[in-house]
Amino acid sequence: MVLAWAWRHAQGDPDVPRRLVYCLPMRTLVEQTADATKRWMTELAEFPGLPRCEDVHILMGGADEPPWYRDPDQPAILIGTQDMLVSRALMRGYAMSRFRWPVDFALLHTDALWVFDEVQAMGAARPTSTQLEAFRRTMGGTRPARSLWVSATLDPAWLNSVDFRDTPAVWHVPDDFPEDTGDARIQAIVSARKAVTRVETPPPSQKKDEAKAYTQALAQTVQDHHQPGHPTLVIVNTVARAQAVHAALSARSGPETLLIHSRFRPAERAAKAKALPAPGAPKDLIIVATQAIEAGVDLSAAVMVTELAPWASLVQRFGRVNRRGEYSADGGAPVVWIDVLADSDDKEAASRAAPYEVRDLEETRDRLAGLTDAAPSALGDPGDPTPVRRVLRRKDLIELFDTDPDLTGFDVDISPYVRDAEDTDVRVFWRENLDSTLEDQPSPTRDELCAIPIGQRTTDWLKALRKKDKLPQAARRAWCIDPQGRGGRSRSDKDTDRRPTWRSLDSDPWPGLVLMLDSRAGGYDPDSGFNPDSATPVPVVAQPAAPDTGAETADDDQDSRKDHAVPLTAHLGHVAAEAEALCAALGVTGAERDAVVTAARWHDVGKAHADFQARLGDADPAILLAKAAAYHRDKGRAYFRHELASALAFLAHHGWAREADLPAYLIAAHHGKVRLSLRALPKEQPAPEGRRFARGVWEGDPLPAVDLDNGTASPERTLVLSVMDLGRDEVTGASWTERTRALLDRYGPFQLAWLEALVRLADWRASENEQTAARHHDPMGGSDD
Repeated sequence: MVLAWAWRHAQGDPDVPRRLVYCLPMRTLVEQTADATKRWMTELAEFPGLPRCEDVHILMGGADEPPWYRDPDQPAILIGTQDMLVSRALMRGYAMSRFRWPVDFALLHTDALWVFDEVQAMGAARPTSTQLEAFRRTMGGTRPARSLWVSATLDPAWLNSVDFRDTPAVWHVPDDFPEDTGDARIQAIVSARKAVTRVETPPPSQKKDEAKAYTQALAQTVQDHHQPGHPTLVIVNTVARAQAVHAALSARSGPETLLIHSRFRPAERAAKAKALPAPGAPKDLIIVATQAIEAGVDLSAAVMVTELAPWASLVQRFGRVNRRGEYSADGGAPVVWIDVLADSDDKEAASRAAPYEVRDLEETRDRLAGLTDAAPSALGDPGDPTPVRRVLRRKDLIELFDTDPDLTGFDVDISPYVRDAEDTDVRVFWRENLDSTLEDQPSPTRDELCAIPIGQRTTDWLKALRKKDKLPQAARRAWCIDPQGRGGRSRSDKDTDRRPTWRSLDSDPWPGLVLMLDSRAGGYDPDSGFNPDSATPVPVVAQPAAPDTGAETADDDQDSRKDHAVPLTAHLGHVAAEAEALCAALGVTGAERDAVVTAARWHDVGKAHADFQARLGDADPAILLAKAAAYHRDKGRAYFRHELASALAFLAHHGWAREADLPAYLIAAHHGKVRLSLRALPKEQPAPEGRRFARGVWEGDPLPAVDLDNGTASPERTLVLSVMDLGRDEVTGASWTERTRALLDRYGPFQLAWLEALVRLADWRASENEQTAARHHDPMGGSDD
């Protein structure tokens, strides 16, 4: 898929999308896919028009995620799990700044080719992917994203959903490619022998003694079937059982053991992936794994021992043994399966089958009863994937376009559209001594994050943590970022920088949440991964120089803090010029181009407000600044949003005409903090005398005149906020809500977000260019000499 897309780019095909979005169901596949892709791009570096190695980006969340979105006019390859990618496509990106959600949403739905690999393992994201494809066909912009679904076990009927009924073109490999059907290598794969047998063991159990008996029986079965000098693969259905079996085998004399599952931090997970042998390579090793190894992992074991699983999952597991026919000359590779279900009327059946349904396992057991060989040519139809419980509808997507949390700080839960209910995650990371360093903690880097399941085991662990009286109070709690906070001040940054506001999690966790824990809380071991039974302090990941993370809060304006000061008028001109260049490169024309450039010209007019200028320190009061080396959030009015003042000034300058709505929205939205809704934040200080107030702007605030750097100016004026009221006002006319909802109806979510992103990208690019230029020549007029 990657090389086919690259080939079309190298041919100069104008219809090929700029971005390739490679979506995988499991984290274990991401680094492997990225490594191969980077290697290919390096080897193809001489061809023009292709992404460079550094244009291959892994999307895994965290504050240090590469800024892949900065160059939408250049080709790029994005690789990530469905959690990371589908959540962003739903405007609720997991483990990232909520204020950047609209930018990722825009670029993932515009000029992109999505490849959904291993469709049978996607679960809830499968119908979400087809629904989004249907919505883009009816509400897309000039270059809507397109989708390609890939699987070794794919039934086209799986892609049917409420709004996606057109059966896409289907290619079967190798049947639809005659030049491949006679290839000896292909035939070796298709006919690779894998003799299937069943071994009796006591069933797994929640009871401690029975669980131990099952673990020991399974470990003995593995040892009995292991072939010295070759890898054996053991696949069990839960992380806890994988950890227990791995521990049991490690305690016995025998070959080296390796544990693979999805509950590791990136560094430990990558190290374990590198320890996997290449297909056919001799290595005396027993690999104990979960479903994390099912799909796409390039591994070929000489023996497989697997627990019973749904048929589609089991077919994927079969693909990890004698993968290319390496062992066929010796009679093939044995596949041993173990029934995790007991006899009928078993009261523990549901827990034994978890995370799967009993019915699905029973159906697989019936199919295995008559199966003696698991060669691909002998497997028959792929079976049915997990049934869909909830489907994304058009109204759901429209509602998700509004990124404001509710008054309690909560967001719409998108997890039913991303993962099956039993397969949803939160991400956790550990820091030292939170009782004395809580306010100093920046957002996590992606190397710190460990995905853990939302479920009773995790919930019980967090509740039990609160009862550990020997730990300091801060170490007994899980902490999350408060997006409505003002931010904690870092003692080490001379009061010029602020960190996110951390608040205690006082409810059950929800999907996509990022939690900070004290290292003394335990819960993780580098060798076995997430383990709530572990009380050993967790080794923290060394933090690189942390990026400024104040953008996580409603009150910060990190882009205004730069090494070199920039006058406001000059900055407005720079951003407008960058917007013009972006529109030209991306083919944005007509009224939409004019709206983007106009919004860029006016976007920071509100920085002329006295409360914003007060935050920039001791600069010359005769010169209005857009950027300064110092930015004091504790000065000026709390929660002040200059972009709201800019939008109000623009609307007033145009007589509150509806023709001004699109540029006004793009102005207000250029930090992702003022968008569809306009209301005061819960912690805002009310304005005096009962005046209207929102986002730190008060009715009647004076705003000085601003030179727009094109021969025109925003005149001095008094700001009017009656537009925030519901209903029609005599002065301001339609309300802000009515105006923005009308824009959403007119342009649709994909195109409106795209225009929104262009203004933000122009601002970011211009700001970077200003600082680069200032290193050689001071934009204030001075010299470095």
